[in-house]
Amino acid sequence: MNKLLQIIAFAILISSIFIVDNPKCASAEVAFVKANEAWQLTDIILKKNHIITWKVKEDDYWSFNTTMFPDGHNADGIPVPALESYTLPGENIGMLLGKTGEDRIISMGLSGSSDVLYGEEGTYLYLSINDDLIGKFGEGFKDNDDTIMVTITQTPRNVVILE
Repeated sequence: MNKLLQIIAFAILISSIFIVDNPKCASAEVAFVKANEAWQLTDIILKKNHIITWKVKEDDYWSFNTTMFPDGHNADGIPVPALESYTLPGENIGMLLGKTGEDRIISMGLSGSSDVLYGEEGTYLYLSINDDLIGKFGEGFKDNDDTIMVTITQTPRNVVILE
């Protein structure tokens, strides 16, 4: 199973590189995110003056509560705002989130983009599902299930320096 996942990840990585306008300047990486672990360290190191974009297949499901959602849900989560003890209060429960080394939390979901901010370059990207960190309103991460695959591309952005 792991061998198959590695082959699929490699194929996606190769296809992502050739789709980008300038493959010499962009880099794509694949991360697998488990629903039952908070803030998982990826191998993705954020690059200075880059834009990160991400994509998760719409039918790639995980679940923040297997009793309520036995078939799971996608990385957009469900349209219910998370409470104060969640990974990112106010955003959809079960949504894919990212965190930079500077502790900036990014609402990710199925797809999107974000600039790498000053001071974030050279830091790792962490990924997580939006769920109850301390189990205040239920089981927290203990009742979560499945893993999703996220493709993340870093593309240089043009920076103008004013004198």
